Amino acid sequence: MDTVKQLGELALGSRLKRLSDEIMKDGKKIYAANKIDFEPKWFPVYYAISQSERTTVTDIADAIGFKHPSVSQLVKELEKNGLIETEANTNDARKRNLKLSQKGIDLLPGIQSIWSDISNAMNEMISTHTHNILCALEQCEDDFEQIPMLERVQKHRKARLMSQIEIIDYQPKHAPDFLRLNREWIEKYFKLEDEDRKTLENPDTHIINPGGAIKLAKYQDEIVGTCALIKINNEVYELAKMAVTEKCQGLQIGKKLGLSVLVKAKQLGGSKVILESNKKLTPAINLYKSLGFKSGQHFGEKSVYERCDIEMEIMI
Repeated sequence: MDTVKQLGELALGSRLKRLSDEIMKDGKKIYAANKIDFEPKWFPVYYAISQSERTTVTDIADAIGFKHPSVSQLVKELEKNGLIETEANTNDARKRNLKLSQKGIDLLPGIQSIWSDISNAMNEMISTHTHNILCALEQCEDDFEQIPMLERVQKHRKARLMSQIEIIDYQPKHAPDFLRLNREWIEKYFKLEDEDRKTLENPDTHIINPGGAIKLAKYQDEIVGTCALIKINNEVYELAKMAVTEKCQGLQIGKKLGLSVLVKAKQLGGSKVILESNKKLTPAINLYKSLGFKSGQHFGEKSVYERCDIEMEIMI
């Protein structure tokens, strides 16, 4: 049983590494059979140097797409084996110019013929396949250059975690959670104000009963986030008291809560949702913008909260 094959795309990196190792191992045998003292891993750097009278580590790294430290290590090995020489760069003392040594130049005709044989053999094999592996690799490289693997995986991770988050309606039993979650973030960045205490300690009286709503995020049987919708009048509602516990931030819980509150506002007959925040809460401001909020002037008077210095709104 070939576990790596069975794992499919999950083991793509391991499978490519395994294939690379096999090619490199046979490459050593090919050079040895032709009595050429050369390591397959040197090929891209040696080849790049052979194409220019003088070049630098940085130029080579850019040309072959290797990291600078990797190129530096291969340069040291080539120099140690007498195949290249380094000399001072007249334009930049921090850089060294690289060129083939006489030994490296003498090696080139013989090794080029071996490269031709290797190229023909690989082309013969590839041409018999239904899919061209070189084209596929080039497409993968282009795809990863546009959107790195990390970003692709994070997107799917967020989607998976987001699907595990349940948005539920507030019930009186959730009052302690509503207070806990908001106290956590307010006291981290600011101080709890009298207006906070009034609303947080009596959410039924100040939010629910006047016609507003509270949504909560449940993750792994724990209430980890909340967001309130406060009724200003029949058309305008305020998004307020959004909080996500620190250990669960980054899972897009805030976005899911925000979307649910906007839907609720529309269900209640609202046409506009407003909010107040603080400019130093950059992640929160970015979240509001992603939901469609824009800067606006809503209240016509100073905020009841000392910490608020920005107002935003969205038409729904």
